[in-house]
Amino acid sequence: MQMRYFAAGCVGLVALIAAGSASAQSTGGTGSGARPQIWGSSTGRVGAPTGRLTQGQYLFLYESESARRDAELNEQSLVDQHGAERVDLAYRVGALVDLGRCREARAMAAAEGDRQMAMRVRQTCRGL
Repeated sequence: MQMRYFAAGCVGLVALIAAGSASAQSTGGTGSGARPQIWGSSTGRVGAPTGRLTQGQYLFLYESESARRDAELNEQSLVDQHGAERVDLAYRVGALVDLGRCREARAMAAAEGDRQMAMRVRQTCRGL
């Protein structure tokens, strides 16, 4: 089964590479190997292509979104949302999973009556 996923991934990668080279040929690539400058919509340049971002712009957006999510998911908001007991259980189960003791972690979650957490441990530890 894993070999099928690997083969499908390889086929997808080849298709992406082929599509990229075909796109470069159809748009009249530079030919010298130099990448053309692509301006994002936030640069303010008149006549610049819209909808395309540079690698730096993608990185900035990713880091900004990551920082926003980290700020939202602090421990107090988790306690408010799920309760102190469940957050404590999640920390204890997570520590066991980090140590590779998945059976114990799953048993702990099941013993506490948290079926959803026990299922998540089973899904997380499937590859271990």
